[in-house]
Amino acid sequence: MWNDNESLSDYIDYSHLLKAVTTIIDTDNLLPCSIGIYGDWGSGKSSLMRMVEQNYEDDNDILVIKFNGWLFEGYEDAKSVLMGRIVDEIISQRKFSEKAIKYAAKLLKRVDWIKVAGSSLKYGMSFLTLGPVGIAGMSLADTMSKMKDIDYENYIKEKQDKSEDSDETLRSNIQEFHKNFEALIEETKIKKIVVFIDDLDRCSPDTIIGTLEAIKLFLFTKKTAFVIGADERLIKYAVKRRFPEVPGENLEVGRDYLEKLIQYPIRIPPLNKIELTTYVNLLFSQLYSTDAKEFEKKRDQVMQAKITKGFDFTLDQSNISDFFDDGNTDFDDAIALCAQIVPVLNTGLNGNPRQTKRFLNTILIRISMASAKGITLKRRVLAKLMLLEYFKPETFTHFHDIQAGNDGQISLIEKLENITSVPTSDDTKEGEEKMVDLPPEEKILLEDDWITDWIQSEPKLAKEDLQPYFYFSRDKLTISAVNLQRMTPKAQEVFKKLLSESAAVQKNVVKTLGTLSSSEAASIFEALAQKVRQEENLSNSKAFKALFDLCREKSELKSQIVTFLSKYPDHKLPLVTPTHAESLLKDSNTEALNQLLTSWSNSANQGLANLAKKKIK
Repeated sequence: MWNDNESLSDYIDYSHLLKAVTTIIDTDNLLPCSIGIYGDWGSGKSSLMRMVEQNYEDDNDILVIKFNGWLFEGYEDAKSVLMGRIVDEIISQRKFSEKAIKYAAKLLKRVDWIKVAGSSLKYGMSFLTLGPVGIAGMSLADTMSKMKDIDYENYIKEKQDKSEDSDETLRSNIQEFHKNFEALIEETKIKKIVVFIDDLDRCSPDTIIGTLEAIKLFLFTKKTAFVIGADERLIKYAVKRRFPEVPGENLEVGRDYLEKLIQYPIRIPPLNKIELTTYVNLLFSQLYSTDAKEFEKKRDQVMQAKITKGFDFTLDQSNISDFFDDGNTDFDDAIALCAQIVPVLNTGLNGNPRQTKRFLNTILIRISMASAKGITLKRRVLAKLMLLEYFKPETFTHFHDIQAGNDGQISLIEKLENITSVPTSDDTKEGEEKMVDLPPEEKILLEDDWITDWIQSEPKLAKEDLQPYFYFSRDKLTISAVNLQRMTPKAQEVFKKLLSESAAVQKNVVKTLGTLSSSEAASIFEALAQKVRQEENLSNSKAFKALFDLCREKSELKSQIVTFLSKYPDHKLPLVTPTHAESLLKDSNTEALNQLLTSWSNSANQGLANLAKKKIK
């Protein structure tokens, strides 16, 4: 398997992005500056930042500092933590003269003042009466405990003294901070400081804002560059939380604030099909390589070939033997697997490297679990079923229920394969005749292009014993196993807004559902369906209504909601269900609608049954 951390090995070809970032940092007259490396969750932001960082690690004149605000979440004020961390790094990595020590001491004192001022806003202005009592490095709780030891009379006398120190205020501390900082850089002979801030989009809005405010302070300081990796949308969301839109004004506060703070935005695009094919094949090549150094040489050759041969170069079955030794059956099978799944993953996962890697890791984990029980799973069969599991979870669950009562066989799959694998016009007519014999809940599956393509793809499943494959997929077949981790930040935000208490927020987010990728839509559907299953009363369920809103905007999910409704206990369905179903299905899937209404008309839920009968008439 492959680890899920950032990597210095470039499997995608980030050379142009790396060059863009380093060119800005290396151009002295562009400093101070802030560079935003933007991309979706799992797009490779951390890996790109690690590659940029490596570029300067051996330069003793450049101080490289890494900061992860997420690690300090909930402990201290993000602004003072970042400021203190930068000063501490200079102290630990440079030998100080007496003058430098004085500059550093002043900086630490100013950081403490800013920390106390920030705490005063949270705990009350009276906290400021603590004054400069030696709180460097102390937590708020520790500082509060020292109040009993303060000589208040002496403190008042010092405050009345007109010396520079006694007359300091928060504003003067902030104004003087960057002056002292520049002096410290000059005294310690640092050519420039490059600060890498990662995982900012994982932090709370308050931590995000605090970190951005600290960066803003340093942007007045010469010789500094900040490289910030984040999902741009979540940063904008945090800014909007802090600075709500002005009513009646045509302003986008989140966008404007971010554009002012991040001077050089660099966005990592999703992988296209060619890039994803090369990426997956390199992953498998690394997995089956016995010599790590030799693999790195060959990986470099692949990256060079991408540069010299142009955008159309792909590492695939046709040329992989030019770079890596073939003949290993498992390796050859893995490369064949890549050709099978990449077209679907590229569309469904929106070209996301991390989600692709997690999909592949799940395949290998399940094969390993099966091996421990003496069972051999065919990799391509498993991958095909996992595609259904990822993108059509209700159909996957339905197939599980069928095979569970039929010794691992799914007769429906054989029936669907026979209908969809008809190449000639005569056979097409025959296939259409066979479709007439299908019940509506099965026919709707063939109206879903995704499922039709999935059924037609190799390998065929009609003759396979699928019981072991579903056995090792049990983690996705339980109510508690909704996989929110694979939801992108965008999908998580949409999911939260669909369940918002504000009707306006719900209405606005519904308008954006059509922009979701297939994977995002499927993961939101799965999360909503699980929430509905867990609710006792659906009369005012936001999740239940959201299911229909989602399927209305993403029509490829209609087959999923029909399967979901047909299996849901009708005595728990609210009276509005037939109306929702009619609105969603009446123009496109009348047979499936009539099947549902007929089923509900016989329900012991009299309200539901009566309304269903009226709809049938």
